[in-house]
Amino acid sequence: MTTTNQKKAPTKTMIAIAAIVTNVIWGTPFKLIKIMNDEMGISRDALGDNYIGQVLATISIRFFIAGIMTLIFAMFIKQNIFKVTKTQWKEVIIMGLLSTTAAYFFFNIGNVNISSTINSTILAQSTIFFAAILAHFAYKNDKLTMPKVLALVIGFAGLIISQLTGGTTINDMFEFALTGEGFMLIYGLIAALATMLAKKIGSTLNSFVMTGWNLIIGSVFLFIIGLFMGGTLSYINWTPLGVILLVILAAASAIPFSLWYWCAQYANLGEITVYKFIMPISGSLLAVILGERFTWPLACGLVLVCLSIILINRPPKSFQALAKSRKQEKESA
Repeated sequence: MTTTNQKKAPTKTMIAIAAIVTNVIWGTPFKLIKIMNDEMGISRDALGDNYIGQVLATISIRFFIAGIMTLIFAMFIKQNIFKVTKTQWKEVIIMGLLSTTAAYFFFNIGNVNISSTINSTILAQSTIFFAAILAHFAYKNDKLTMPKVLALVIGFAGLIISQLTGGTTINDMFEFALTGEGFMLIYGLIAALATMLAKKIGSTLNSFVMTGWNLIIGSVFLFIIGLFMGGTLSYINWTPLGVILLVILAAASAIPFSLWYWCAQYANLGEITVYKFIMPISGSLLAVILGERFTWPLACGLVLVCLSIILINRPPKSFQALAKSRKQEKESA
C-alpha cells in the first residue's frame, strides 16, 4: 500500500490552492441544505416531532453518496480501496463516527434551528478557535502565544457580536438556543477534533480512501439515528431540483473533505486553517445572493471572525517579534 511517506510532497502553492477551493465549496451547503429541505417537503410544519429525524435521515443520503463519489475517485487514481489494515479500519470507523455522524448530527440540527444562514456560517468557524486551543495541548510545535490568544479573543468577540439582535436586556440582546447556536458550537469542537484525528490516520492511509469510508460509515449511523428520531425515506418528495441539490451537496462534501484531509497530511494545521476565513465569506455571499439580509451585527461579527482566523495563523511580524522577545525573557529569567 502506498503511504504518504513514499510520495513526493506537494508544493506549498498546490496546498494553498487546494485549501482555498475547499473553503469556497464548504461555504455553500449552509443555504443549499435549507433550500433542498424546502424543495423536498421537509418542514417543521409538515412533520412536527419527526422533523429533526427526517432532516438527519435525508442529509445522511448526501454523505453516503459523497462517500461513494470519493471511493470511485480513489479507484480512478489507482488506489485499492479495500487494502485497509485492521488498525486502519478501527481508526476509519472512529473517524466516521466523529467527523460524519457526531459532527453532522449537531451541524444539521443547529443549522435548521438557526434562522440566519449567515449566522450559521459564522458560528461554524468556531472550529478554528477550538483547533488552536486543542493544538496547544496536542502538539509541541503549535503552542498558544500572546498573539494567538489575542486573536482568539477577537474571534470569540466576533461570535458574540454576531448574535446581537438589539434590545435593552441581556435576553433581548442575544439570540442563543442550545439546539441552534449551541449545537453549531459543539459541531465546531468536534470538527476540530476530527481534523487532528485525520492528520494522524492520513500518515498511513490515502486521504481519499480514508475520507470515502469514513463518510459511508458515518452516514449509515447518522441515517439510523434519523430513523429512531422519526425520519423515513417515504416522507421525501423526490423532485428533480431536490435530487440535483442533493447531488450538488454530496459533491460539496466529497471534494472539500478529501482535499482538506489531503492538505492536513502534508501541512501544519496553522498553514491551512488560515484559509478558513474564505468559508464564512463564501457562505455569507451566497446567502445574500439568495435573498438573506446582512445586518450590522452579522457584518461586524464576520469581519472580526475572519480577522481572528488570519491572526491566529499568520500574526503580523510585530506580534511575532513581541512573542519571541517575551519567550527569550522567560528563558533568561
